[in-house]
Amino acid sequence: MTQSVTTDPIQQAASDWFARLQGDAGLEDWTAFQAWLEADPAHAAAYDAVEAMWVELEDLPAEQITAPAPAETVVAFAPRPKPSAKPPARRWVWIGLATAAAAAAVVVAILPQLTRPTFTDYSTKRGETREVALADGSRLTLGGATTLRVRLTRAERDVTLVDGEASFDVAHLENRPFVVAAGDREVRVLGTEFNILSHDDRLAITVRRGLVQVSGGPDGAVRLAKGQQLIHTRGSATSLVRATDPDAAFAWKTGKLVYRETPLAEVVADLNRYVATPLRVDPSAASVKVTGVLVVDEEAAMIRRLELFAPVVGQHSGGEILLKARPTQL
Repeated sequence: MTQSVTTDPIQQAASDWFARLQGDAGLEDWTAFQAWLEADPAHAAAYDAVEAMWVELEDLPAEQITAPAPAETVVAFAPRPKPSAKPPARRWVWIGLATAAAAAAVVVAILPQLTRPTFTDYSTKRGETREVALADGSRLTLGGATTLRVRLTRAERDVTLVDGEASFDVAHLENRPFVVAAGDREVRVLGTEFNILSHDDRLAITVRRGLVQVSGGPDGAVRLAKGQQLIHTRGSATSLVRATDPDAAFAWKTGKLVYRETPLAEVVADLNRYVATPLRVDPSAASVKVTGVLVVDEEAAMIRRLELFAPVVGQHSGGEILLKARPTQL
């Protein structure tokens, strides 16, 4: 005897929500989804089952994922046994198998509509600043020549800062952490405001509000509070945590770059995200440090200000600007 499986309305709704949230879901979608979850504990259980099934299917080769079979062939059961004096455990096993089969049928049925949860990429060009409002209520600001990737799921909010600088004003959502991967470190928060600069081997994390947890080092997680900054060189086993003025780290959002005894090489790395002509430090100026506020402006004006703040001169050479140590006056 072959028994067909009838799709449970809650399972179908869970599958529909799963498919909907893999696309360009907006704030209204997430708000409606949250309301649906809270309406009945069975909703969350059904959604978790669909999500778990999808995770298992992610590892299957595409050729093994086929279109759903007709309902009458989804699952075949042996003839139902006659009632007996045995304990009723078999009945619960039967129900469990039928439920699992129905859930599987629902997931397979929506497979053609789904793609794996993917990241959305955001980027800026040199000298460009961009604000991004996420569906969860968080706001990101990207500095020049910055690339990051965002993925929002029900369980977690994931961001990868590929390169550049970005500030994060994170909406507080309990049980749905906001995680930023930058270099070989990971920043985890629930709701706060912080800034991350990640370029080449250099990483700086500054907190202006709330708490963040930075992991990835051999000594375990490090917590940063308001007014603290973590400085790290990629590949290094240790990091430096120090007190700082957080507003200085966020000043780039208002068109200013603030430096205090900062190596010229780090300043140049920042400026190269804002100027059209690449800057390079001549070996003669390798030990120069910069203190001052550089206004993000027209390229020539920025170079002139840098020459005022530091003992360097800029020379155009082969399509780039070479910063050399200023000759000593005798």
